[in-house]
Amino acid sequence: MTIGICTWTLGLDDLDTLMDKVAELGFDGVQINDLWETYSVEEIRQAITSRGLALIAVDAQRIAPQDGEAPDLERGLEAYRHVIDVASQLGAPYVTLPILSAWVQGLEAPFDALVEGCRSLADYAAQIGENGPKLVYEVVNRDEVPMIFTAEEGNRLLSAVDRQNVGLILDSYHMHFEEDDPVAAIESSRDTLSIYHISDSTRGGIGSGNVDFRAQFEALQRIGFQGPVVMECLPPMHDPSSPVTSEGNRRILEDEYARSLDVWRGYAA
Repeated sequence: MTIGICTWTLGLDDLDTLMDKVAELGFDGVQINDLWETYSVEEIRQAITSRGLALIAVDAQRIAPQDGEAPDLERGLEAYRHVIDVASQLGAPYVTLPILSAWVQGLEAPFDALVEGCRSLADYAAQIGENGPKLVYEVVNRDEVPMIFTAEEGNRLLSAVDRQNVGLILDSYHMHFEEDDPVAAIESSRDTLSIYHISDSTRGGIGSGNVDFRAQFEALQRIGFQGPVVMECLPPMHDPSSPVTSEGNRRILEDEYARSLDVWRGYAA
């Protein structure tokens, strides 16, 4: 099972320094965001492959209306189409859609608009051909997004979208706050789960909070989930949406990742 890292958490801007750190920590691959705004596709590809890493996903994490800006779905879709193009050029298998719902708020029928937005992006990715990435809609807690908080809601969305190239991300951190039974949420997503994200209820690594990771690992095994798994951790009780900025916090985060990798790989041993 491929285990990756969400690179934004490390707070490192230099591409080579970032990928050196990912390799040093022992990850198999990366979920990246925003790097294409600073580096060329070829520079990103070379930095990843030269270290023996896999590109797991391109993360459209920061595509959201600015504060005070009226949501404009078409403007949001255009930004996502650009990310899909970048992912296609990089050969990334997945593009994440974590904040697409922010672009439909204030509309008369936001769920219907979200369905149409997902369909539009799925059709755009499909027309690229075999290099077109699959889209993965991330189920996120209500403090961070305006809708689609549970696996049940995510699966209802995917059923309405009705496209084969759209799946789900379930995240242990978000499930801790939104699901009555995270194991049941995983089991209900047998046919839709594409990526599983790891962080504990503190946003730290495995063992820093109250998530029963062994139970979730076993649920993933029962549904035949083959990965990828992506860790998205921060120092415990850190701002859940902000990368580390100090060397002290980065060292704490590296320890969180090292322990989490050992524990997760130990489950499969």
